[in-house]
Parts: sequence; C-alpha cells; structure tokens
Amino acid sequence: MLTSITLENFKSFRKATIPLGPFTVLVGTNASGKSNLRDAFRFLHGVGRGYSLAEILGEKYGEGGELQWKGLRGGMREVVFGGGPQLSIETRLRPIGPSRLPARILRYQIAVAIESARTGPRVARESVYSGTKMFFDSHPSADPPRQRDEEHLVVRLGRGGNYRRMGPALPVLSSSPAIGQVAKKAGDQPVVQKYAGNALRTLRSMRFLDLSPDAARLPSLPGRQVLGDRGENLSSVLQSICQDPARMSTLLEWVRALTPLDVVDFEFPQDFAGRILVHLVEQGGRKISAHSASDGTLRFLAILAALLDTDSAHFYFFEEIENGIHPTRLHLLVQLIEQQCHTKNVQVIATTHSPQLLGFLSPESRESALLLYRLRGADESSVRKVVDLPDLNHVLETQDLGRLHASGWLEDMVELMADDAGEAAQ
Repeated sequence: MLTSITLENFKSFRKATIPLGPFTVLVGTNASGKSNLRDAFRFLHGVGRGYSLAEILGEKYGEGGELQWKGLRGGMREVVFGGGPQLSIETRLRPIGPSRLPARILRYQIAVAIESARTGPRVARESVYSGTKMFFDSHPSADPPRQRDEEHLVVRLGRGGNYRRMGPALPVLSSSPAIGQVAKKAGDQPVVQKYAGNALRTLRSMRFLDLSPDAARLPSLPGRQVLGDRGENLSSVLQSICQDPARMSTLLEWVRALTPLDVVDFEFPQDFAGRILVHLVEQGGRKISAHSASDGTLRFLAILAALLDTDSAHFYFFEEIENGIHPTRLHLLVQLIEQQCHTKNVQVIATTHSPQLLGFLSPESRESALLLYRLRGADESSVRKVVDLPDLNHVLETQDLGRLHASGWLEDMVELMADDAGEAAQ
C-alpha cells in the first residue's frame, strides 16, 4: 500500500505531497491535475515492471513488435514542470507479499534528469530508506560515493552482512531506475536486496482501469485470469472466480445488489474457436449474454472481477469510476470498494465528477478524499484534503458533501483561502 506520494516538478505539479488512504477519491475540475497524478503512479508502476526510463516515458515493445506499455502522456518533452531539466518522485509504501523481514514503511525517491533529447533521460539520484535506516542511496550524507560519469549512477548500499559501518558502492546504469538493478546485483547484501525486491513487487502490483463495455463484451480464451485495462478477458476472469464457490457466492450477491437482475448462476458457452462469453442466468432460466447486457452491468461486472481477483494486483486506479453507473447504485459501489479495501488488502484510487458518490463516502474514506485544483492565474496543480477545508464540519451539519461539490463550494473555498493568505502576507 502506498501511504503518500510527493511530486516535484512533475507535469503540472511544482511541488505537492499527497496523502493516500485505502480508498482515496480524487475530485476537481477538468485540467486540475487528476490525470497527471495518474501518470505519476504509472511512472512508479513502470519502475516496478523493470523498464528503462526511456520505456517508462515512451513505449515498450515485445520481441514480436507488440506494444507492452504505453508511455506517459506527452512523453519526455512534457513530463517536467515548465520544461525544466529535472523531476522528482518520492513515495512511502508498505510492501506487500510474504516476507520474513520486519515490516517497515519504505521511502523510495527517484530524481530524473531530462537535459536533452540526444542523451535521453537518466537517473540523477535514487534511494530507499526506512526512517533513518538506509538500504541504498546514490547521494547519502555520510560517505557519498564518487559519481563517475553520466552513463552510470553509483549507489551506496546500507550496512549489513560483512559491512558493519557502511556498505559497498555499487555502479548501475543511469538509464534505468537503480532499485531494479540493486534487487538483482546486491547478492552479498541480502537484506538490502530483499527490501528492494519487496518495494518493486509493491509497485508492480498496480492496475490502471479505464473500463469499456465494448472491450468487456469480447469473448476470451479460458485460463486468462488477468482483466485487461479496458475490461478485456472479462469472461475468462469471471469463469476463474466462479471455480471458487465462496468467491462465486460473493459475486452473485453483489450482482443482485448492484443490478435489478435476479442472477442465480453464470454460464460460459464456447464458440468454435474455444473462446467463452459470460451469460447471466436469472431465476426463471432466462439467460443474458455479455452482448445483450447493459453497459452499466458490464462495468459493474468488470469492477467486481478486478476487486475479487486480488491475486493479480493490490493497487487499482479507476478513471471516473461512476461512468455508466446509475446514481441509485452508487452507494453500493462505494460500499463494495470500501469493503474490499478493508478486508482484502486492496488500495483503490478513483477519480470522479459525481457529487453523489462523494456524498456516499464513509467517514474514513472522507478523511482520504482529495481536492485537486488550480488557483486563478496559477500554472501549477495543488492538492488539499477535503476534510481540511475550513469550517467543513460545521457546514456538513446542514449541507451534504455531494451538494457542496456540485455547487463548486470546494473550489470556491480554496480560492478564498488563497485570497486571505495573500492579504495576510501584505
């Protein structure tokens, strides 16, 4: 789980530290920075997948020429705020997965220099810490290693094993994040290697879903257990879930709650190519294929498939999660997400333009809700927790949070705060 992310000179963010909860809802007008924050998470995901900086910012192709990774919007030219030479991303995370190592909150930081299209992006500095304990750092305050040339980054490993005072210096390629290279090369420092590997596994366990009903309607081959970013492989993922009676029962309960359909079973008939297509079976025996199911039903099914299949990812980013969902069902969608975040070690970040959805948040999720905004005349994005807006608790005694969002009160309040701060400075 990621507990915070700090962006410096990244896209529209000059500098912002953004706290994250188990379920974090992002609200804000168009061009306020929500998609740029998504790009920051995708950058970290690219680090977790072991890509080079050029691949993270650009594209990654497989040996057969197939596109494996779509780079960040704007690529290398537009990733740095104001066209500057360097950006920095720092995240604090609680590693996932089994480990015999003590549980720690890790702080991972990477600075990327983008000086010219000829040389390409390179890592300017990088580190992993837990509190004051260093696992590796290219520029530690004590005994920093000598940086040899621009093609390499030399990192100092933390003490451990035969190194009681300070670990050795390890040269790595500056064209790729150091953390992946440390996880492979620091064999004589097993603790450093394992914590770097745990951080990578956490960053790799991310999904960015922008669901399309048309993609969800496509037949898929049995055995494909990972839902595509657009909803591809929905039928095969649902078939896999239905092989577990407990998960199938949960799936049926939520489908009946989230839709007016009285679904009692799922069937997966095959076509001549061996591909399957999910059919919803109602109490009276009526069968509804994915071809005939409504867009909203398919989006519900895809969200359910993603959140019930926690083996493939633990971090989900949903764009405009309310799309295609009837307002009377939004409270159930929020309930589903909050339940999965609480019981299944899942983290969800979601953007929304729906005032109703914001109003349905539990007090815990409301604490994590974030407002992204740009002040009038400003060229940078800012972030503030919704609950930190002045007088919010007093206003909520008579007003609904969703209604405040719909009326523009949240943005009006940050503008007023900025005006008051300017007057105080004068």
